[in-house]
Amino acid sequence: MLKRSLMVAAAVLMVACNSGPSQTADNTVGGANIVSSAKSPMVKATTTFSLDWGKDAKAGQVAIADVISYGGPKVAITVPAGWQLIRDDSTSTTRQSLYWHAIQANDPSTSTWTFSAPVDAQGAILLLDNVASTMPVDMTSGNTGNGGTVTAKSVATTADGALILGFYATDFHLDGLSPSLPADTTAVINQEATSNEFWILASYQNQSAATEDQVCSAAQIFNWAAAQVAIKRGTATP
Repeated sequence: MLKRSLMVAAAVLMVACNSGPSQTADNTVGGANIVSSAKSPMVKATTTFSLDWGKDAKAGQVAIADVISYGGPKVAITVPAGWQLIRDDSTSTTRQSLYWHAIQANDPSTSTWTFSAPVDAQGAILLLDNVASTMPVDMTSGNTGNGGTVTAKSVATTADGALILGFYATDFHLDGLSPSLPADTTAVINQEATSNEFWILASYQNQSAATEDQVCSAAQIFNWAAAQVAIKRGTATP
């Protein structure tokens, strides 16, 4: 009976996302560029979690970390030196913590987060170029739910040419969830089936204004967290 229920749940969880025309996946505005991305697989019952941005990072670039943890009460997180919290959104089972770091010469490529109690953890890291040299994060929004529609809420950007990043995490971990992502976004990370689901999207905001909600319209029965983060552009032209 349980197996049949889970199969039905998987069918219900087919995702159809949509967002409005204020964003585009094409970088025609000289906004920040995603140089690379990498994800780390689930680590069970751990008190440490590491992300590695690779060998190609340069001083002046910015790294964005998506640290996703699962299970138990909300634990304290010790952040690696030089990393700044963007936002931290959580449900009873799923927590999504976002951070940024301005890369310096001779920085180690690997950074480690420490938890005050064991959790299951997974996540990803993005490497960005052409980002505002100080305070790269413009505006953010966060949202969580237990069922319903997974929605990354709108943000109102304060400058033209922002890179809009959408972050989504759920505690769903079975075959069958195949998100149909918004047509005006690019899927940077799409983690499916083998571990708890999460994905990261990117688009550009041509003019400072409110973005659209990024909505996954299929009803969910699991816990989820979602966020939009606007990254301020650097000085380079398109």
